[in-house]
Amino acid sequence: MIVWTVPSLSLRARALALTAFGWAGLACAACGTGSPAPQDSESSPATTPASTSDTTGEGPVDPTEASSSGGPEALPEDPFTLDRSNVKLLPFRVRFNRLQQLAGLKADDPAFAVLLARRYELGDYDYANGVNPDLTWTASRISVWIAAILPVCRSPAMRARFPKFPADLPALLTAAYGIVPDADKLADYEVLLGDANIDETTRHDSVCVTALTALEFVAQ
Repeated sequence: MIVWTVPSLSLRARALALTAFGWAGLACAACGTGSPAPQDSESSPATTPASTSDTTGEGPVDPTEASSSGGPEALPEDPFTLDRSNVKLLPFRVRFNRLQQLAGLKADDPAFAVLLARRYELGDYDYANGVNPDLTWTASRISVWIAAILPVCRSPAMRARFPKFPADLPALLTAAYGIVPDADKLADYEVLLGDANIDETTRHDSVCVTALTALEFVAQ
């Protein structure tokens, strides 16, 4: 299991903010492509499939017949699986421009210091030094992206433009995605917005980070 770390966010807010591949609810907020949080195959322990051998010596057992014979039922396939190899990020500089336009900040604003310091981890290129662009959306890149945009979400400019949620949620999503959110999209945030255990500052951070980590904002 990948452990995500975002400073100053509660456990539930962090879970909502960091899952960028599905609907908002408890698993994936406002990403539009329902799926649980991604895991890197290299960081996930290998699992050994359960044996289907018949200990009576009569040959292998058909898993589909296990439930009828009193054995455990086969688990259903996960309907929300997303192949991250199919997700292609917008170039770093396009994402950076989007953030500047959304926040109304210049490229050299201190709010972008972390983003620019980690730009190559986020897929930017420097051909002169042998760094090629990388538009894959990996678990580690999601983590770096969230750490980089959190200062933007906390900037005075963003607080002034979108001061309070849920009142300013439609305006944020419209500005970020270029379309007016429908009722279903707004409903994706109900759990996060309705959590009485989250203070207003953390709620603002969580909603902002969630919206700007969604595929609608970062992917092609």
